[in-house]
Amino acid sequence: MTLDPNLIASIEQSIKDAVSPLLTSPSKGADLYELYIWSLIIEAARAEGATVAFYDVSGSLVTSNFVFRTSPGRIFSTIQPYTHAHIAFPGCPALEAHIGIFVSGKSKVIHECDVAVLYADAAATCRAEEVHPKSTQLLLSAECKFYVQSSMGVGLARSYLGLVSEVKHTYRSCYFVAVSESNSVQRLFAHHQKDWETGVTPDDPKGRPQRLRASFEKTFRDFQLRER
Repeated sequence: MTLDPNLIASIEQSIKDAVSPLLTSPSKGADLYELYIWSLIIEAARAEGATVAFYDVSGSLVTSNFVFRTSPGRIFSTIQPYTHAHIAFPGCPALEAHIGIFVSGKSKVIHECDVAVLYADAAATCRAEEVHPKSTQLLLSAECKFYVQSSMGVGLARSYLGLVSEVKHTYRSCYFVAVSESNSVQRLFAHHQKDWETGVTPDDPKGRPQRLRASFEKTFRDFQLRER
């Protein structure tokens, strides 16, 4: 699959204070798309006044050679020096933004979060004790769907509704984000009043990435008002 170079450029722009994040066109589209949504979350945090730095699983500062998961993994895994973003708002508990980690839901069943923002102290405890984060420790999560050559079926939406019932808690934001569009999916989410945005690509003429980022900004704005 040939990837739009705008996708890679957009991610690089979001983490421009670091050296090369090692993004290349041969990277899998779905993996890059998760990274793109992760980068929008980072942009939203900075827009709301956060300081962002990048660390690996050992706690070392990362300024080059970013490493990201390409399949679901444990937040405490040391197989690779996986990179996460440390997000600090003045006077608030610190947060971390991860890609592709497992989270324990209300039923204690393990689920994958394509993109997850959780409290940094909880993340540190999970790494030290080698346990999965609980869904109650999430602030924000995003399910990312990269369907380019095939359409999204309503089954995806039903599956996501089940996921939300497992990880959604008071003050937690759960988003369904997709590169393509589907009327049936959109109608189902609208009926159930879920947070979603489809057709999200860096060069979208309708400004949907900006609208999604604005939603992320509101999540961070509300977080600061509650926590200060």
